[in-house]
Amino acid sequence: MQSEIKVFNCENGEIQRVQVVRWKKWDNLDFMYMDGNENALKCFRDIYANYLVPGCPWVFGNMILFQLPKDSECSFSFKTKKYGNIEDKLTAATIAIKEGVKIVGGRPIFKNKAIKDFWKQLEEKNSVFIVCGKLPYTKVIPVGDYAGYLSQKDVDAAMKVNASFFIMDSFDCASVFDHVGKIFGLCVKDGVVMNPPLYQREAFLVKRDGSVTIKELDVKDLEIEIHGQRFQNGHNATIYTRFETSKTPASPDKKIVVVGRKVVAVKEKGEIVVPASGFVLSIFEHEEESVKISPGYEVTYHGLEDIQFGIQVGNSIIREGKKTKEFISKFYNIRKLEKKPYPPSLYPMDFDNGRAARIALGCDENNEPVLFWAEGAGKLHYQKGVDSTGASLKEMAQIAKDLGMVNAVNLDGGGSAQILLENKRSLRISDRNKQDNSDAERLIPMGLILR
Repeated sequence: MQSEIKVFNCENGEIQRVQVVRWKKWDNLDFMYMDGNENALKCFRDIYANYLVPGCPWVFGNMILFQLPKDSECSFSFKTKKYGNIEDKLTAATIAIKEGVKIVGGRPIFKNKAIKDFWKQLEEKNSVFIVCGKLPYTKVIPVGDYAGYLSQKDVDAAMKVNASFFIMDSFDCASVFDHVGKIFGLCVKDGVVMNPPLYQREAFLVKRDGSVTIKELDVKDLEIEIHGQRFQNGHNATIYTRFETSKTPASPDKKIVVVGRKVVAVKEKGEIVVPASGFVLSIFEHEEESVKISPGYEVTYHGLEDIQFGIQVGNSIIREGKKTKEFISKFYNIRKLEKKPYPPSLYPMDFDNGRAARIALGCDENNEPVLFWAEGAGKLHYQKGVDSTGASLKEMAQIAKDLGMVNAVNLDGGGSAQILLENKRSLRISDRNKQDNSDAERLIPMGLILR
């Protein structure tokens, strides 16, 4: 493995530092899932209170961020009329808070004593917070036990880097099944799909023969197996994702809600909200007699067995040697308040000028791996010519070209962007602590690793 730091000088006197990492074989690259961190709720609350809401207060309402303590009991029903039979207690608690609490003037108003008592239990354990924007609505944001610090996981690894988009902001929490920390987008290793492709976004794919390609993928392209039964979109089922709708039609067909590799809810008939982090499988009525599926069942995906490694996150920056000049993957424009069913991920929409810290993964002309980190501007005490300015997607494309890359996509960037070699950073994280301007590492649910 080779690593180097390059410094690009801008005409206006600003600079951009870039760390470039190269190695030989794709089979060494793997996914790494974080251990849950007990400070996750506070960290995400701080992101809302210090960065997201102050940046766009006019698009946020009154938000309830909560997390279930590990020893907590949930007395709320797992069988609901609106959401069907659900799989986990965090979803049950989310439904209860959504239906039983309203924030008025920054304070909670309770519908009944049961939800008031539950809220009090959360408060006693510092497991619930309120963050208020300018809009009058109340939004519930459940924080799952998925995220941890990249620097604290597998500390002996040769290389670690943040990777996928995950549910984080209030717009991403599009349903009660969407929990902060849930990753979305394709993750495949040695033919096994660990997370399905969504939103027809570009996916970076390495085949078993070592060749590399970038193509748009969606879960509808795959065959879905649950409990020994296989389903295909348009054949014996219909797949609904947030790319086209926020709710399924009110049909008599059975609805299977899937997030990642798990069935999280089953509803016998009617409509159901589509999760941002997954999809709904609606089984054709004449197939339902033989279908016996319950919440908690594992889901297997077929159709990518020839893929050695694959990931689907942000837009491409270079494909087959040609620089990408515009958004190909679709993202919501939060500043224009577009009414779209798919989640925004707060992705900058100015392709040419939207600068940020960024991570790109790709290959050179020999299909060998190349990874680079464009350091972002510090969010406190920025000094022109001393701190990196951050890169736009147009600038990322040019950097990739200069580095000899022929295919590359953006991974998750912004405050999450970092590369650790032997658990050490060579560049600085763009999120900073107010007290001393030191790096403020964000929690993430998953990274990539070279051991």
